[in-house]
Amino acid sequence: MSSSLTPFLKHRGKTEAEQLQKNLAAMKLLKGWIEEEVTEEESKQRESYFEYFKEIMDNARISGHKLYSK
Repeated sequence: MSSSLTPFLKHRGKTEAEQLQKNLAAMKLLKGWIEEEVTEEESKQRESYFEYFKEIMDNARISGHKLYSK
């Protein structure tokens, strides 16, 4: 029986259940990040850092291939 995800999982698990098993650790980590409570100050600091990160990334790319700039 073939899954709809099979074409995308050639190098991973053979079934969706196997792939989910392989992804459990990453899913747990992401869930922890989502549920993390942060202060408003820390949230603003993270936003500022992300804006700085995007600027650095776009400055490293050639014109027309920016990831974050319009």
